[in-house]
Amino acid sequence: MDVSRLEYLFESYISRQCSAEEEKELMALLTRPGNETIVETLIGRVIQNTESEMELPEQDAVSILRNILQSDKTSILSIDNKKPSRFPWIKIAAAVIFFVSGIAFWLQYKKANNVKSDVTSLSHNKFSAVPGGNHATLTMADGSTIVLDTLKNGKIQNGIAKINKQNGLLVFDVTAANIIEKVYLNTLATPRGGQYKVILSDGTAVWLNASSSLRFPSVFIGKQREVELTGEGYFEVKPLTPQGWNSKMPFMVKILSNSGQDMGTVKVLGTHFNINAYADDDAIRTSLLEGSVKITKYAASGLLKPGQQGVLKMNDNNIEIRNADMNEVVAWKNGLFQFDGADITAIMNQIGRWYDVDIVYAGKVPVRSFEGKISRDAQLSEVLQILELSNVKFTLEGKKIIVQ
Repeated sequence: MDVSRLEYLFESYISRQCSAEEEKELMALLTRPGNETIVETLIGRVIQNTESEMELPEQDAVSILRNILQSDKTSILSIDNKKPSRFPWIKIAAAVIFFVSGIAFWLQYKKANNVKSDVTSLSHNKFSAVPGGNHATLTMADGSTIVLDTLKNGKIQNGIAKINKQNGLLVFDVTAANIIEKVYLNTLATPRGGQYKVILSDGTAVWLNASSSLRFPSVFIGKQREVELTGEGYFEVKPLTPQGWNSKMPFMVKILSNSGQDMGTVKVLGTHFNINAYADDDAIRTSLLEGSVKITKYAASGLLKPGQQGVLKMNDNNIEIRNADMNEVVAWKNGLFQFDGADITAIMNQIGRWYDVDIVYAGKVPVRSFEGKISRDAQLSEVLQILELSNVKFTLEGKKIIVQ
């Protein structure tokens, strides 16, 4: 490849002189194997240069990252235990975070303090936390617990429900001919650093994020389909049909705290939505992608439309309804960390849960706002290096991250 051609296209893109054909060519070159070194150099020039004419506009940075992510998400930050590498594509993601989340502040800081960006300040030898994966336990109605990580694919148990394990997926199947009079409850629980998907007996699909649990019956009977959630889950509720479940049998999600306290209820008929109810976050957030849901807590209630989010503060019974970025809401389900103006506390909460590490703040919590995307397959040290570009420092001690 002619290196000068990539340099030309890159500089033309930054200066907004790229044609549509040239932009397409640039995006292809950015993701072509063998171009990592030159791309890293080009991004490095932009980071190191403090002159305004070399600043990468926000929308251009986001566009570059979006094209790379869509081209091959898993190759950007993938982990190869057999052959460690410098993860050159992380520098592109780092540049995007850097420019979108406060380049003006950082350039002024560098100029005033005569410092240089250092994305290698973290020691890779002192810390070995790895990204999470498909880890969960299933507790059956009789109290027996199955560790799904070590279980082979296939049927788990005979009885009223045929349970099949398929890698990171559980499928509960109950034939319509069965007459069920007793409710058998199961609990699917993910640890920190875990996630799992389950398809309930009515066909509803539920994705559980890290440090979450879902309590549900093997088969739904009675006047409603009710499950209990702690942590975070994404739901695709099976639509009700005359040939299937009773149209008067709504789907109900009861939100519980870690201690079992009732934190509210979400009522749906057929919809896609996400519930984030972690105890270490400042609120319970129910976000609607399709259909309609009704949120209720005590006397307060709110009806959501697609694209809206219901926010219930932990110590407040009022429900605030607002618009939300649904791509950011469900990014975790799609294998990404995605931030849209998130502060450092919200980000570190996600990191702590996914990498199974404890977060400690030394002194005052840094005031920063971040935007961008990072693959959840990234090494923890690489993610922290990205965040350090916005003048937040981290010290790693065992399984503890100290934020400064």
